[in-house]
Amino acid sequence: MRSTMRSRIHILVVEDDMAQRLLLTIWLKQEGYQVEGVDNGLDARSFLHEHWVDLIILDWDIPGMAGDQLLNLLRRRARIQIPVLFQTVHCDDADCVHILDLGADDFLVKPFSRDVLLARVRALLRRGQGADAPGRKPMPIGACTLDAAAQAVTGTGATVKLGNKEFAILWQLASRSGTPVSRQQLLAAVWGMENGTETRLVDMYVSRLRASLRALADPGWEIQSVYGQGYRLNVDGACAPLAEPILEEPKS
Repeated sequence: MRSTMRSRIHILVVEDDMAQRLLLTIWLKQEGYQVEGVDNGLDARSFLHEHWVDLIILDWDIPGMAGDQLLNLLRRRARIQIPVLFQTVHCDDADCVHILDLGADDFLVKPFSRDVLLARVRALLRRGQGADAPGRKPMPIGACTLDAAAQAVTGTGATVKLGNKEFAILWQLASRSGTPVSRQQLLAAVWGMENGTETRLVDMYVSRLRASLRALADPGWEIQSVYGQGYRLNVDGACAPLAEPILEEPKS
């Protein structure tokens, strides 16, 4: 993964040890990733209510809400299956089985080296790329549901099968619902073009996507053009970003 692509990757580091958190942040930023760090589980939960991330590096022994509790919450209420790399000093088999059963994608036992961390990060990001990545949960948008396995969107009484690129574009827009996504971001995410200038390519596929979606009656959302920026998926007429881009509202 090249550095210009990495600059679009956002990683959350949840670690209460200041020195360890700073070290991980430095290692990741040196590779070009965008990094945020918090020192407790409650702040991590609040951060995930308001921000999008592509990967979470999560420590077990953190105050406020333990790492395994936060991981359990993410896997029960997450809109999208965000990759989670668990770091821990616990190294017996029972602990490893516990965190993997909760939904961790990988784990590292402290202490670990810079090279090992970065290799695990790259592997998880590769695994998580693409809307059809294994483990992606169906994503609700408005009155519809995006099914990554079937590459289809289902609404009231209708299911529309989409092409690979059209579905990937819709997934990217839905993942950032309410927020403008630039043509350059779509080129990078869908086509892998780092410094692409083929903006008409994006426009052509968005036009085809809109045409396909006309089969859905009153889906509760629309794809809007944002002048000078790109496109935005607007749910129920709300232009503001969703309050919880990753976590769902708790059910009463």
